[in-house]
Amino acid sequence: MSNLEPYIWGDAAVTYPDWKGTAQLDQRMTGKQLEEIIGLDDGWLVVGLDMGGGETRHDLRVLAVRPDQVPEGGGVLPVIAAQNGGEIPVTEFLVHNVDPYAVLRAITHMFELRLRISSTERLPIRIVEQGDLGL
Repeated sequence: MSNLEPYIWGDAAVTYPDWKGTAQLDQRMTGKQLEEIIGLDDGWLVVGLDMGGGETRHDLRVLAVRPDQVPEGGGVLPVIAAQNGGEIPVTEFLVHNVDPYAVLRAITHMFELRLRISSTERLPIRIVEQGDLGL
C-alpha cells in the first residue's frame, strides 16, 4: 500500500468531456461475487468501482472498506460513516491482469450506460424513430 494524502472520490472526469452521462448496474446474485472475482474476499466490503483509461488500455480499480472497519449486522455503511465524521474511509485497489469489461460482465444482471454529447446536457432528447445497424 502506498501513502497518500486522503481525498474525496468524486464523479468521473476527463480533460475534455465531449460526452457526459450516468450508469447503473444491478449486480448478479448468482455465480461468483465481485470480491471473489478480483481476489478480495477476506471480509473487505467493496463500495465503489472505477473503470477508466486512455486509447490503449483501461484499468479497473475497486474501493473497499477494511475488514476491521466493518461492524457486525446490517446497515453497516451509515454506521461506518457516522464513526468517521460522515465519510466512508476506503482503500483503492488497482486490479491487475484483468479485462475490466470482463469483470463488469461477470457481475452484471442488468447494466445501463447512457452518455450524451455534453452540449445537450440540459436539453431533453426525444426518441422519434428507431433503426438497426450491423457491423
